[in-house]
Amino acid sequence: MKGLKKVLKVIIDILTTLVLLVLLIIIFARVKTMFSDKDYFEVFGYSVFSVATGSMEPVIKQNDVILVKSQSEYDVEDIVTFKSDNAYITHRIINKIGDSIVTKGDANNAKDVAITKNDIVGKVIHIYSNLGVWQKVFTTPKIIIMIFVTLILFDFAFSYKGIKNKQNIKMVEKIKDISLKQVNEVSEDQKLTDLEIVELCKKTDAVKNGEEVKFDKKEKEFLNYTIRLDLNELQKQIDSKMNGE
Repeated sequence: MKGLKKVLKVIIDILTTLVLLVLLIIIFARVKTMFSDKDYFEVFGYSVFSVATGSMEPVIKQNDVILVKSQSEYDVEDIVTFKSDNAYITHRIINKIGDSIVTKGDANNAKDVAITKNDIVGKVIHIYSNLGVWQKVFTTPKIIIMIFVTLILFDFAFSYKGIKNKQNIKMVEKIKDISLKQVNEVSEDQKLTDLEIVELCKKTDAVKNGEEVKFDKKEKEFLNYTIRLDLNELQKQIDSKMNGE
C-alpha cells in the first residue's frame, strides 16, 4: 500500500509538470499570436490545425489533428493547409500553372478556386487521428487551469499525509522503549482506559512499522505528555511500583 502511494505520488507529479508545460505553451501561443500578423499559432515554421470536415477522407478524417510545416516550394500531390475566405482548408495540390496552384479535396468532386504560394500555411507532415476533441480540451485555458489545480490539490494531499506521518514517527521515536501502559498507571494527570491504551499501543507499533496512522486528540495529548516527562525519573517510578508489587 505504501509503495502504491509512492507510485501514485510520482504519477501525479509527472502529470502536474506536463499540464503546467501545456499551460505555458498555450499562454506563449496566445501572446505570440496577439503580437503577430497571423491569426494562428506558428513556432519554427510548424503549426497545428484541427480538421473540421471530411473533404480529405480517407487520408484525413474529420476531427483529426494535423501538423503543418511551411515550405519554400510545394509540389503536386502535397497536402497543404491554406487560407481561403477567412477559413483554413486542407486539400491536395493537383496542378500548378505558373504562380497559380490548384487544390482539391480527395473526397470532393470539384476543384478549389486557384491560390498562390502566399496563401499556403504549410504542408501536412503528420496526421494525428481523432485528436480534434482532445485538442479543444487541452487548448482551452480554463480547462487546463482546472486540471492543474486539481492535480496540485492531489499532490498537496499526498504531501500532507507524508508530513503528518513523519511527525508521527518523530513523536513515537521520542517515547523510546517506555511502556505506555506503565506510564498510564503511574500518571496522575493523563489517564486512558485499558482499551484506549491497547489501541494506542497498536497505533504506535504501526508507526514503527512504517504504516500511516491517525492519532486522535486524546492520544496525541497522552503521547506529548509522555514525551515531556523526565523519562529517567519515570523509569524509576515504574521500577519502584513494580518492585513494590
